[in-house]
Amino acid sequence: MTVRLSGPHGTNTVRARYLIGTDGGSSFVRHTLAIGFPGESLGARAMVADVRLEGLSSDAWHRWGEPPDEIGVCPLVGTDLFQIQTPIPLDGEVDLSADGLTALLAARTGRRDIVVRSVSWASAYSMSARLADSYRLGRVFLAGDAAHVHPPTGGQGLNTSVQDAYNLGWKLAAVIAGAPERLLDTYEEERRPIAVGMLGLATSLLRTAREGGERRRGREVRQLDLHYRDSWLSLRTPAHATGAGLVAGDRAPDAPVVGAAGQPTRLFTLFQGAHWTLLGYDVDRGQAIQPRAGLHIHTVGRYGDIIDSDGQLQKAYGLSSGDWVLIRPDGYIAAITDDTDDTDDTDNTDNTDLSAYLDDVGLVDGRGRDIGLAYQPGSGTSS
Repeated sequence: MTVRLSGPHGTNTVRARYLIGTDGGSSFVRHTLAIGFPGESLGARAMVADVRLEGLSSDAWHRWGEPPDEIGVCPLVGTDLFQIQTPIPLDGEVDLSADGLTALLAARTGRRDIVVRSVSWASAYSMSARLADSYRLGRVFLAGDAAHVHPPTGGQGLNTSVQDAYNLGWKLAAVIAGAPERLLDTYEEERRPIAVGMLGLATSLLRTAREGGERRRGREVRQLDLHYRDSWLSLRTPAHATGAGLVAGDRAPDAPVVGAAGQPTRLFTLFQGAHWTLLGYDVDRGQAIQPRAGLHIHTVGRYGDIIDSDGQLQKAYGLSSGDWVLIRPDGYIAAITDDTDDTDDTDNTDNTDLSAYLDDVGLVDGRGRDIGLAYQPGSGTSS
């Protein structure tokens, strides 16, 4: 496709295979594609500003008052900036200059020693809850605020947007490297339902705050229980299709482990990066999936490269001897299977499914075997 970009240094034309619109709630990309953005205005308005100021320590988040006059000042780690957040009246102009923000802080905190020296960025905005009708049109995708906007209550906005980008990013990289184009269909399939839930939660928290109710950050706000169980990327093998424990599509937990040479590490350290990870628990190394580009294979046990010395890995995943866990590049479980003997595809359904699954997501078998379409997404069967 051809894209014309206009900026402060002029206009230039770019040829691109894909375009991703991450240009905010007023997304030009979304408007150009005529993708609907239904939702509602929430009758609330707020101000946010990144500033340099004097009078506050940078080791804590500072907060004063109650709605509608509360104000918070948060240090931005790694910078010398603070972020000011506060509700503002629905109508009228707000002075976002250094002097104006200093006066606002004095009025809402009762302190005269907090002085804003400069403003890096500031915005006054009306709160809405809106969701794009589609996250994709052909080779163009929407992510972040271009796909969903919501009130800041609960603080899920940045996390949701970053997860959008990572989910789409590794899939785009895989397709560009040769994986099937249909891998990109899972982006909207997985991420849009997450945004639906997040918008409902943020709106509910805003309503509670405006009514003066107790604002509690429960587990749902932390977003650690999000899952993609219904995605066709979640391979349900017969032995691990259901149960109270982890299943394909769940977020992969962390656990401390020890390397074969005795060095301490963590599962998240092993997962970190754009690769897939295959963990074998108390398995026969001779039955492992053959090496593939983009796949890191680790075995846990006496003769493996990882030792589960405290048993926390086994407890977190609920694994039995001979189990294998396949972890996606974004840290979600793709499959939990029994022994993965990759040498005979006729006797073990789990093995056949996992081998073909890896081919279908672009992880080519190191031996060059042509079994790319044996696994039918979503069916849990082989042909």
